[in-house]
Amino acid sequence: MNILSVNKFFWRKGGSESVFFNEMEMLERHGHHVIPFSMHNADNLESAYSRYFVEEVDYDDKSVGGRLKSASKIIYSFDARKQAQRLLQDHAVDVAHFHIFQHQISPSVFGPLKKKGIPIVLTLHDLKPICPNYKYYVNGAICEACNGRKFYNCLRNKCTKGSTLGSLVNTVEMYFHYAMGYYQGVDRYVAVSRFYRQKMIEAGFPEAQIAYLPNSIDTADFDAEQPEQSYVLYFGRLSEEKGVSTLLKAAGENPDIRHLVVGTGPMEEQLKAEAGQLALENVEFLGFRQGAELAKLLAEATCVVVPSEWYENCPMTVLEAFASGRPVLGANIGGIPELIEEGQDGWTFTAGDPQDLAGKVRRLWADRCGAREMGMLGRKKVEQNFSAEQHYDDLMAIYRSVM
Repeated sequence: MNILSVNKFFWRKGGSESVFFNEMEMLERHGHHVIPFSMHNADNLESAYSRYFVEEVDYDDKSVGGRLKSASKIIYSFDARKQAQRLLQDHAVDVAHFHIFQHQISPSVFGPLKKKGIPIVLTLHDLKPICPNYKYYVNGAICEACNGRKFYNCLRNKCTKGSTLGSLVNTVEMYFHYAMGYYQGVDRYVAVSRFYRQKMIEAGFPEAQIAYLPNSIDTADFDAEQPEQSYVLYFGRLSEEKGVSTLLKAAGENPDIRHLVVGTGPMEEQLKAEAGQLALENVEFLGFRQGAELAKLLAEATCVVVPSEWYENCPMTVLEAFASGRPVLGANIGGIPELIEEGQDGWTFTAGDPQDLAGKVRRLWADRCGAREMGMLGRKKVEQNFSAEQHYDDLMAIYRSVM
């Protein structure tokens, strides 16, 4: 099978990119031919198909010309459409699988695919098809004001980074893409959490249009036998919706328990300042870590905390923690609760509630042997239910259903 795999970033920028690359590698191991379609960038990995990639879109360009160019490409990218046409002229494609592609690539590439009768599969890494800023999160809180395609609320509430212009562009983008039938015409959505599937159904999409297929993980890549080094671990992006401020406040309730924060992001300096104001001597910011270094931190943790305050999907942090034999304390929001068996491989706590989180940390800390057993139950669960082989079988069934 020839599969066009689309993602705007062609390097391992984050969790969704890891899913994108892992899925491509999995398909190729099974003998399929995968053709990537992405955006040019200095950080890109090498690809024999990079000559078809779209030109880089720089959203940091603040000039009037740069802003107008970027805004127009969000709504409709003629460059992406042209490059997709070139690729399809040169290569046969049986199915096109989209991951994160909006803005830099845009749904403008759907037209050439539909013209050739190529089915479109779209993995829902976020809720962009029904939310202009993709998060359902504005000004520090969950927001569902755009439900019912009331996308004008994006402009009214300045949902795009507090910017009137950015929010206007995203509002126009959504109305235009629906007027063109882009999102309605996707042959099959792939929801990686049951929560996201339900949100799409609530937004008016037919149940049959949305398949459920969670992310997968290979436990062979993770060491579950490392001795515990006694600390609570957070790893991920340091941004408002990730709830790290709540974690810091919870750490203040447990001054005798060491907390490590791994990652970077727009709130890094603010979070460090908050830790200073709270006089947290038990919190260490380790910055960005990856590969073997991050795997070691995971393997030696007592537990992993996922304190998100937005609608998380199927976070790889949870699966990676379980693969490392570590229990998870996760906020009861979005798709997180469906990954945690309460009291078996972790606990959930009320999102945004530092006292509840601190209490769950103490509960685990008081029974470290029990915490270890919980972590190993989590590893067994991902081995059985989130394996790459199961993912492959289910993905192929989705492809076959639309061909």
